[in-house]
Amino acid sequence: MASPAQPPAATPVHELASRIYVELIGRAFLRTDNTAVIKPDAVELAKLSMQLADIFHKVEKVSNAAAAPQNVGYNVDLADMAKWDK
Repeated sequence: MASPAQPPAATPVHELASRIYVELIGRAFLRTDNTAVIKPDAVELAKLSMQLADIFHKVEKVSNAAAAPQNVGYNVDLADMAKWDK
């Protein structure tokens, strides 16, 4: 028996984009006269959510890199490590 095909794993960008999309759709949804209307085009909202998620992750990487410890100006040579054994 062949195993069923596994769906591709969702990337963090796709997961965030789907959360943004759900939020945008929820805010764009209008109910008038017992009919549902989504003012902006759903495809455009999906594109926007992907762009926002991508930008968010890029900024997050830069922010995390800036917050990481920096080893500026430290040079450790083998001779320095040899002194530690004494």
